[in-house]
Amino acid sequence: MADTIVPSDEPEAPSNRPPAMHRLREWLQRRYVRHILILTVVVGFVLLPLCWLLLAAMNQSGGPASTVMEDIQQTIFVFTLVSIPITAFVFAVLLYSLFGWKGKGGDAPPFDDNPAIRTNTVAVITWTLASSLLAAFLVVWGLIELADITADSYGTQSVTGQPRADDALVVNVTGQQWVWTFEYPQYDKVASDILYLPKDRPVLFNVTSVDVIHNFWAVELGVKIDANPGAITQTGVTPNKEGIFNVRCAELCGLHHAYMETQIRVMPEEAFEAWMRENGGGQTS
Repeated sequence: MADTIVPSDEPEAPSNRPPAMHRLREWLQRRYVRHILILTVVVGFVLLPLCWLLLAAMNQSGGPASTVMEDIQQTIFVFTLVSIPITAFVFAVLLYSLFGWKGKGGDAPPFDDNPAIRTNTVAVITWTLASSLLAAFLVVWGLIELADITADSYGTQSVTGQPRADDALVVNVTGQQWVWTFEYPQYDKVASDILYLPKDRPVLFNVTSVDVIHNFWAVELGVKIDANPGAITQTGVTPNKEGIFNVRCAELCGLHHAYMETQIRVMPEEAFEAWMRENGGGQTS
């Protein structure tokens, strides 16, 4: 008596499907794939100078003038460099879609010879793994740099743990529509609408506002923090470069917001002390 064949609910696995690596090699041999990969390399080399052009644009006013700003620029450089291959690939597909795949006349439909990538295990794993590694790299780099920048600006310390060494300079920063005022409590409360700082001396900023929310942005120093009415926010930095730099307001604060800017003048310690004496600021603490 012949054995009875019991029907199965599971569909029969296809026996004529080529292995994943063979399908991947066959896909890479296609004409449009080669053209897109070549375009990706060309566009990538065209975009590569952006890494240095961005830094050059940021340094037009003389920065960076602190280690905080140096870290920020390094992060921008690395993130731009890492994003170029993906950007180049997207532009390559766009260009080939516009100029490589063109509609053809005739009654016959185009031959569909493009295998679905979603059914290619090697392609799916490769794409997923590459994307995951890239995302992980950016997240880890960003967290490490954020921790370094925050530590350098004293942001990880409590108010009572902020630098109070003898050589630390305290500056009270007040924003109001539409000017900045800088007061030096250690020098008989000398005040100025220009921020004078000594080179290589830690600075602690106590930032507040008398009207609306502003944002104290010392551009080339890499300092940027809200100035809130009725509250004091604290941050700090150590200028490491002499020169004239910029303070701007980075929070929309009214009609003349765009004109709420002034200068930072970083100078040698001796010149800073001389300026203070000339303006009646004998050091008191």
